[in-house]
Amino acid sequence: MKTLKPIAVVLLCMAAATVVAQEPAWNALAIRECDRACLVGVLDGYLDALFKKDPKAVPPLSIDVRMTENTGQVDVGEGMLWRSKTEPTSFKITVADPVSGEVAFQGRLKVQGRDTLAAIRLKVDRGRITEIEQLHAGGIAQQAIELLTTPRALLTEDVPVNQRVSREVMVPVANSYFDAPEGDNGKIGAFADDGVRHENGYRTVNNPPPGGRMMPGPQLPDPNTSRQVATRVQHAHVCAADRLEDLRLHETHPPAPCVDSRRAEADGRDVPALRT
Repeated sequence: MKTLKPIAVVLLCMAAATVVAQEPAWNALAIRECDRACLVGVLDGYLDALFKKDPKAVPPLSIDVRMTENTGQVDVGEGMLWRSKTEPTSFKITVADPVSGEVAFQGRLKVQGRDTLAAIRLKVDRGRITEIEQLHAGGIAQQAIELLTTPRALLTEDVPVNQRVSREVMVPVANSYFDAPEGDNGKIGAFADDGVRHENGYRTVNNPPPGGRMMPGPQLPDPNTSRQVATRVQHAHVCAADRLEDLRLHETHPPAPCVDSRRAEADGRDVPALRT
């Protein structure tokens, strides 16, 4: 038995050497980054599989892929969007971030024939989907459908090169939106004076959703002529931003703080009352 042990060790070492020899050598040139077109292609492939109810048609998945729907963990092919009859509409906004390897869809879907707002985020690593996040909410007012039929051009067209802001600036700007409501202070957010805000299709500064509440605020320029996307919507101290996924700012127009509605009242300025 003692003489067999050295032989066994030698055989194991030889086998290991054979396995290592079969592994391909690392080649950086063979690894291609997933650019915007690549990420959008992965998203389109996922949506197509979703609409066809064919989990096998989903682009390649990581062995440890994690999927959630409305924050609950599910398997690919499970959840309401997968198990229901889900159909696309013309309202679709796609946002891709090649730096983080993420791509997202925001739009209106028909789920069992009912209009539903949905957002889907995918994270892609070396050509495989590692994360899938789905959010959806129904109960859309019929009056809002015409506003959720065709996305505004500002949300789908490329930003002119001379108007672009670096990613290093845009990420903190987007994060500042969340800090503003949480801190109950609109001055925290990077909001522009001539910005506009839309929620579920409605321009919330002067177009309250049926049966809902309007966020009071100043009269802002028409969204078709506004050159900046952000907002200055007053509701106590709280402000909100428009389209965080692809916030567009101008370096020549630094953001201005929101106006405190209570301070505006004290100064004698008109502040629209909260409508119900």
